[in-house]
Amino acid sequence: MQIREARAEDFAELYALDQACFAPGISWSKAELGYFLKYPRNFALVAEAAPGQIAGFTIAGTVRRQGTVVGRLITLDVRLKMRRQRVGGALLEAVERRLRAAGATALLLEVAVDNASAQAFYGRHGFARTGRIRGYYLGRIDALTMERAL
Repeated sequence: MQIREARAEDFAELYALDQACFAPGISWSKAELGYFLKYPRNFALVAEAAPGQIAGFTIAGTVRRQGTVVGRLITLDVRLKMRRQRVGGALLEAVERRLRAAGATALLLEVAVDNASAQAFYGRHGFARTGRIRGYYLGRIDALTMERAL
């Protein structure tokens, strides 16, 4: 498995993967995905199972919270047939290394209350629930906020 920076030519495959990973309305539109990929404080990483075979990707960035730099995990998408093969863990570790290098002290994320497998994944990686956002997805599905120290 190789982790690399996302490239502009990956966009169509990243969009298709996000559509496959999340339900309509929760997955990103092309405009939203493009925005997050180009936002100056964000970065995107791709996991390749073999050259040219994208197994997953992530987008993360930095924000300020009470005067300190923290990381925000925007999305972590893993191809269904590649799940439980450490793709998500490898991407998460790469994100954490990058954020630590940028001076981030914590990593924050949101996950749908009905996405038990993602909650379990993040829990195994040391994330703790810190709150709940009502109607975060589609105006009707709550999100749990989770965080871990870096």
